[in-house]
Amino acid sequence: MAKKRKRTSVASFVHHLERASTSSPASSHAADEQAAALNLGAYHPELDLDSLSAADCSEYEELLPKCLVHPAMFPPNMLKYWRHRFTLLSSYAAGCLLDEQSWYSITPESVAFRIAKRCATDGIVVDLFAGAGGNAIQSAFTCNRVLAIEIDPLKLRLARWNAKIYGVEDRITFVQGDSIELLDVLVASKSNSTDPEDKVWKDITHAEIAAVQAVFLSPPWGGVQYAQNPTASPSAAPSTYSLSSIQPVDGSHLFARVQAAFNTSNIAYYLPRNTDLEQLHHLAQHTLIPPYKPNVKIEYQYVNNGTKLSSLTAYYGSLAADWNDESDDWYPTAS
Repeated sequence: MAKKRKRTSVASFVHHLERASTSSPASSHAADEQAAALNLGAYHPELDLDSLSAADCSEYEELLPKCLVHPAMFPPNMLKYWRHRFTLLSSYAAGCLLDEQSWYSITPESVAFRIAKRCATDGIVVDLFAGAGGNAIQSAFTCNRVLAIEIDPLKLRLARWNAKIYGVEDRITFVQGDSIELLDVLVASKSNSTDPEDKVWKDITHAEIAAVQAVFLSPPWGGVQYAQNPTASPSAAPSTYSLSSIQPVDGSHLFARVQAAFNTSNIAYYLPRNTDLEQLHHLAQHTLIPPYKPNVKIEYQYVNNGTKLSSLTAYYGSLAADWNDESDDWYPTAS
């Protein structure tokens, strides 16, 4: 797979923000009052509303009350995500926005960029569960184009907004819809002879599907409490995470659908750190369709300056090939 290294400074930032007061529809009046009272815009000091178009300014004003921005808005068990906001999105101060679920489900930026480097290609990378855009944004730096699929319209708006903050919106195709439905359509249409420019699903063409070189999978793990065993003591070690806990379908079945839908075995599966390794090896041995080799490489990912194990990614197909950790390691981009 041809690879690119396109990581550059992500945007030109200005300094200081004094959130402009604007009128809002009556339905969001209470949320707007809270936003004004908490001065939410002060938490985006590198975003200058005066530099935005009227449409972008309106979108920011509409999204802001739907997100957790001020520390006082966070449930106590989620304040740790606020404290690590720059680990999740290094450009957070430039105006990035996350709703409650996105705060605990977005991939930390250093991890997302490392995965994106492994999936680097001159073709297309598909992100089937794009959420608020953390992985799609990083993939936009290392591939020709990203197809970002997300069923939640709010999260798709957040993904588009965050991609705009990073300056890569034009390299991502955002599609609102059910990724499971997409997989079913692709499997059903594989035997049909179609024009490459015909739409296969939503606005996605057969030509785009044919250009897919890698698929990134980060389906819902089961919520912020996914790792907790209700019968275990607080000091007990976390139990093994099963792929059957993946939502909305069993994780093994999801992998099989992806393999059947796309003409590639290059799949990056982002999962909890305690995922059952035998299950991941089983996918390589029994789910990859010949002639693809039953390869898998499992990489553990650390955050907080390498002190905390946060997740793992299982790489399949050519993504499982070894790489040079010294030259391919992730370094923050200087602002």
